[in-house]
Amino acid sequence: MRSSSPILLLSILFASLFPLSLARVASITLDSNTAIPGQNISVTVTSYSHIQNWDDFGIVWGLLRDDNDDCVECVGMEMGYENLYGNNTLGNTTYSLQLPNTTTGAYYLKAAVPYLVGASGSTGINYFNQSLNLVSNAKMRI
Repeated sequence: MRSSSPILLLSILFASLFPLSLARVASITLDSNTAIPGQNISVTVTSYSHIQNWDDFGIVWGLLRDDNDDCVECVGMEMGYENLYGNNTLGNTTYSLQLPNTTTGAYYLKAAVPYLVGASGSTGINYFNQSLNLVSNAKMRI
């Protein structure tokens, strides 16, 4: 019987120590694009399988007035953080976010997702947004 090669054994050991992280955030969607300031909203995050080792560290949630079109890489008023590190769940995951008590009007719900990809160690931030119209409580009852 032949013994296993030390290189093969080391490869198996390292593969077991560093599980592949293939889930990559692809998009965010809102259950409704109209809400009341201060209320909770549901946001669905969709992730898919990525061909390389990919780690999304988390999601920084924010709310930005829609008249800030020149602010592509910002989140506006920070609303919270969701840890994703080590989460390899594919498909849809729903989160509940509480909106800040702010003025009514047109906004973007923003999501900034910092990531690490591949053996190269490249890092970056992916930004996602959805239009959200904040209205007064009286308008929602009509």
